[in-house]
Amino acid sequence: MNVLLGSLLVYLVGALTIIWPKKLELTAHYAGMLCAVAASGMTAFSGIAYLIMPKSALLIDASWGSYSLIADGWSGVFVSITGIAGFFISIYALDYAKGYLGKRIRALTGLWNLFLLSITAVLLAGDAFTFIVAWEIMALVSFLLVNHEAGNKDTVAAAYQYMVMTHLGTAAILIAFYLLGSHSASFSFADMMHNNLDGIMRHIAFLCAFAGFALKSGLMPLHIWLPNAHPAAPSHVSALMSGVMLKVALYGFGRFVFQFIGMDVFWYGLLVMLVGLVSAFLAVLYGTMEVDMKRILAYSSVENMGIIFAAFGCGMVLMSMNLAPLAVVAFTAAMVHAFSHSLMKGLMFMSAGAVMHAVGSKNIEKMGGLIKKMPYTAFFTLIGAMALSSMPFTSGLIGEWLVLQSFITLAQQAGTPELRLLVIFAFIMLGLTGAAALGCFVRLYGIAFLGRPRSHIVENAHEQPFFMLLGMGIAAFLVVAAGVVPDPVVNVMQSVVAGPLSTPMGGAFGIIWGGSGHYAVYSPVLILALAILLGIFIAAIFIGTTRGFVRRDVTWNCGTYPTSRQQYTATGFSKPLRRAFGTILNPQRHTEYLRKDHDYYGRKMKFYLEIPDLFTEKLYKPVQTWMIASSSAFRHIQEGSVSLYIGYTMLAMIFVLIWGVL
Repeated sequence: MNVLLGSLLVYLVGALTIIWPKKLELTAHYAGMLCAVAASGMTAFSGIAYLIMPKSALLIDASWGSYSLIADGWSGVFVSITGIAGFFISIYALDYAKGYLGKRIRALTGLWNLFLLSITAVLLAGDAFTFIVAWEIMALVSFLLVNHEAGNKDTVAAAYQYMVMTHLGTAAILIAFYLLGSHSASFSFADMMHNNLDGIMRHIAFLCAFAGFALKSGLMPLHIWLPNAHPAAPSHVSALMSGVMLKVALYGFGRFVFQFIGMDVFWYGLLVMLVGLVSAFLAVLYGTMEVDMKRILAYSSVENMGIIFAAFGCGMVLMSMNLAPLAVVAFTAAMVHAFSHSLMKGLMFMSAGAVMHAVGSKNIEKMGGLIKKMPYTAFFTLIGAMALSSMPFTSGLIGEWLVLQSFITLAQQAGTPELRLLVIFAFIMLGLTGAAALGCFVRLYGIAFLGRPRSHIVENAHEQPFFMLLGMGIAAFLVVAAGVVPDPVVNVMQSVVAGPLSTPMGGAFGIIWGGSGHYAVYSPVLILALAILLGIFIAAIFIGTTRGFVRRDVTWNCGTYPTSRQQYTATGFSKPLRRAFGTILNPQRHTEYLRKDHDYYGRKMKFYLEIPDLFTEKLYKPVQTWMIASSSAFRHIQEGSVSLYIGYTMLAMIFVLIWGVL
């Protein structure tokens, strides 16, 4: 407890760099970031130590008047995630954020510490008041971080869109807290666990909680802020928002359903599962169409949060069927994938920042051949891309394998044709999502790092400074370590869900789950042994066949030499998928005439493709149009007449008097 409280104080000290004198801005940056590194390390140590040790007490239990900090095992998981990700991203930011020297770097560093502090405070809140205060601080600080480059109009628009959307989510969460607290002895979490909320009010509380936390996690159709806010923010901020802040939404929703609302209603889990599945598939579809590196990663965050919530919803469905022992795999899958995603997405946003730092652009169509200029960054990015594609020996496969097992378990227990059809739909959506995710990251890595340079901006690309590489290296190591030796992570997450006395799924040779009617085994050790044997066999074949004369020549290209213009573009790579799902994506091709060099020929044209967001076009724009039209109708009651306003006041007073009498 002392270490965790100490970490909060260190974050607070780091936040004070905002008021350092401008002439010491570089010193302030280093001091603030070192505070963030130290405090994050303390946070990670506290959370991990609590999770692996016998739990005889709470992680923290302190109160000051109406405000309290109380944390259990569920909090410990997300405290650990916050500390680990905050640690390696803060190391990365030591060098990355120096690019903002002379651009309010003191504010950036101070707000960074305050952001980590507010996230941790949300996870430690022991009552509704503390939770909402910390949640609002987190929202405000993240808004200021997204809006750091306020000189850019697109950045300002993205930041304010994020602010509006996050406050809508806060309003929904406030309603849920109010309904629960008004049917409890107090607004403390301990008392709200024993609330007597029932009937329609309970359903409303669930829907409000789910809407609020789904918005914060970026689930569709409440995701529209996320693909805009992440590219607008500095890359280390994007890494923390995607890797950690989105998981805070899972923490809050889990707190609600586990302790306050319950999971005995079948359609609760069904709704969460379906929204998660649809979000995962549509998000990866849109991500595959993007050429902005950070927007691709932003949509990937929506996809992975969809997978996490789909697994969580599967567990809720199993709980509603009174199959708590079988629901363990689904909840464990959600938590393992949440941890894995914090590593993967933190790594990939750091990689995106490194690429932007090197070439000055986020457009992958202008890149190519970066593996020669940035070999270490290319290697770390490859690990992150493999993990997000659920390749073996990465943490990404562990979470998604458990998600698959959770749906197989549900299929084994499906007693009605309707539930069987639902499970079939889930398998189809998961399969399409996995295949599209693989294509998405093959496309991103291949276009950006392989082939030949596509524009002159690659010429001056260079490898990144030490601390940026160190931050990426730590994240890449953790991704591989969790993928090769998954049992510690899986067993810790399982113990939080099912208790320390449950039979652990993880063992020396991998993960074993027997709840599906048969034993399913995932063994990285066995796969590694087979891969080594296969590699030796292939090497022996090649060594035996390449001892003779080998001639190297230019690739045959119909009698001409190939150029960089003839490489696959990102847009061309995604065309088959765009044609297959054209009804959903509704691609719009635009032609722009640049100039006409001659009256009869030589006209130069530019073609560009636009993929409008389905929910923006069909939901948000019509609602916006209706609201503007409705608001204009109220102008008739604003005539500027003092007498008319006095009349309004009198009518209001009469209404209040009648209300008081009644």
